[in-house]
Amino acid sequence: MLSTVDAVAVSVTVLAPGMAMLLNVPGVAAVAGGSTPLAFLIGGIACLALAFVVAGFARRMASAGYAYTYASRTLGRPAGFVAGWTYGFAVLCFVPMTMAAVSYLLCDLLHLAIHWWFPLFAAGMVVLVLLSVAHVRITTRLQLAVGLATVLVILVVNVVVTAKGGAHGNTLAPFTFSHTQKGGFNGVFYGIILGVTSYIGFETAADFGEETSRPRRSIPVAVIVSVGFAIVFYLWTTYSLTIGFGVRAGSAFGADHFALRTIADTYLGGAFGTLVEVGALLSAFIVCVGCVTAATRTLYAMGREGSLPRRLGVVHARFKTPVNATVTSAVLATVLAAAVGFGVGPGALGAAPTTVYYFFATLGTLAIIIVYIGLCVGGAVFFRRTHPRYRPLLHLGIPAVGILIFAAALYGSVYPVPVYPLNMTPYLALTWVMFGLVVVGTMRTRRPAAVQRIGSILGEEGA
Repeated sequence: MLSTVDAVAVSVTVLAPGMAMLLNVPGVAAVAGGSTPLAFLIGGIACLALAFVVAGFARRMASAGYAYTYASRTLGRPAGFVAGWTYGFAVLCFVPMTMAAVSYLLCDLLHLAIHWWFPLFAAGMVVLVLLSVAHVRITTRLQLAVGLATVLVILVVNVVVTAKGGAHGNTLAPFTFSHTQKGGFNGVFYGIILGVTSYIGFETAADFGEETSRPRRSIPVAVIVSVGFAIVFYLWTTYSLTIGFGVRAGSAFGADHFALRTIADTYLGGAFGTLVEVGALLSAFIVCVGCVTAATRTLYAMGREGSLPRRLGVVHARFKTPVNATVTSAVLATVLAAAVGFGVGPGALGAAPTTVYYFFATLGTLAIIIVYIGLCVGGAVFFRRTHPRYRPLLHLGIPAVGILIFAAALYGSVYPVPVYPLNMTPYLALTWVMFGLVVVGTMRTRRPAAVQRIGSILGEEGA
């Protein structure tokens, strides 16, 4: 069984702070410019509101498919199915995204031609499956070690850049709307999409409710600690990057795909830039393992209850992990990466692996934001039904904050229209949700017993 430390390790390392700060931040800066820290602050507030909701759920129930179960228990079984359907899809999107980052960084570090990205991607998926099927405690401890080492390297960069005052001195200007690249508020709210991508994972510990000792205590602690750490670390890192380039140099910041390495080389020199990139590579691979693990728990939970094929609910005879769901996730991720990498090809997002990265980062984040909004709504309902000391300002107000910010991020994803192929992602996410509604509607007609089982299995439940 996982301890509280293991649960924290799962959530913190799926955040992938090293990868997020190296690869996600330039994508945010391309639109948010010198206001990039503000985009991360607003996204962090929304995720903190969601953490409050998830912790409230986790204190009452533990389940392998947290979003699927929580939504079904508050908004109804069809909504629970759509939440699990959409959450599983979103987390699955992060598998090709993160493995594309691994192959891209490997090509850069080893000075290989970029066409080697897909063979490296496929080899990485084989290793990933082997690690994911092994006992989950092994992978969580490995995740924690890699995550801590990466964070320490970036913290050194933050300390040095902040102490030197960056290019033009320390300032609060990065926390205003005045320095975006595209339209003030719109630039920041579109930037929130990749900003939220960096926070995704803080709630992953909730997927391990049935594999954690004392889950109704450990899971809330893991969720709150993870999102609190992420907010502080991301704000400091994005601030140091912004002042490192200069608040008014947002275009240069957003155009540099390795902005963190550039700042490390500029302000520290020596091997620090390479250490940052190696840390991001290891972080990307570890988070890829974590994303597969999280996705398979949702597929497993839905498979064992019969709302997806029951073979997905089969566990490994020795390790007791969902082996069929793991292999299925890996195969789907490889097929999706090939479809986008070779189908779309180089364009406004750069080479094939960077196209795969930003495409699936955006698509997965949009899908998961839809789930987050549903969980915030469900949380408000749940608190009203169950809390003995219900306080509207706390139990309704906090979920409402999350709903408003996540909704603003969705708006920012369609207006102004992003570049191709990112302009397709909002409609693909919506199509997937609508497809889920059709599937559950068909199930209600043809397999009503399966619908009744949705969200019915819990590892632990109590007051």
